[in-house]
Amino acid sequence: MIKEILCLYILDDKGTPIFIRENYIQGSGEANHALLSDFVTALQSFAQEFGEDETRVIELSDAKILSSKDNLINYLFILKCDINSKNKKMFGILKKIKNIFIEKFTGHLASSEDIKRKIMLSFEGALNEVITEPTDIAGFLKSI
Repeated sequence: MIKEILCLYILDDKGTPIFIRENYIQGSGEANHALLSDFVTALQSFAQEFGEDETRVIELSDAKILSSKDNLINYLFILKCDINSKNKKMFGILKKIKNIFIEKFTGHLASSEDIKRKIMLSFEGALNEVITEPTDIAGFLKSI
């Protein structure tokens, strides 16, 4: 996974995490998924109360939380990333993730659990292509 990305969450229209992928770094501790999803969902509701469409970037002391809501299915896509990561790059990745998810699941959100599991496997395969750190083959070959 791209090293700047710490976690990826997809929350359904009720705020329940339906997909979680962590880039666990030794010594960093694990995130409390329920707490983070409730926090971001509450901030989204707060923003809407004040006439904003959504909260997009939350900066913490050591991380950023970027979010994007799909208005058609009301799912929330969240990237927790390193504080030094570039917003433009991370929003580009988040947009790709959201588009892949929507492409895979359009028309299947009410399908059986078995069908959704198969689609999720397909989504994870496509996701890996987006969030996998590119390898430097030339540098590797020179080091041998």
